[in-house]
Amino acid sequence: MNDENQPDSSGQDDAANGQSEVAQHILESLRQGNKIQAIKDYRESTGAGLKESKEAIEALIEKYDIQMKSGCASMLLLASSLVMVLLFVWIR
Repeated sequence: MNDENQPDSSGQDDAANGQSEVAQHILESLRQGNKIQAIKDYRESTGAGLKESKEAIEALIEKYDIQMKSGCASMLLLASSLVMVLLFVWIR
């Protein structure tokens, strides 16, 4: 027998599943190296500001020990190494 005054838990379950899906999507974005997308998704889902969202995402990165790729630094290191090798070969 269903009591009309009893709250329906399916709505709560749907909300929890929706939050869980968003959290999984954010974690997947981070694992793929998409930190900016993760911050955008976090802001959209929570309504938090940029600073709070960035801090929350950085906390998730640390909590789950996610290794983020450093695209710019890696490319600069590679380019400078290549220039050094070319200069060394040219001078000889």
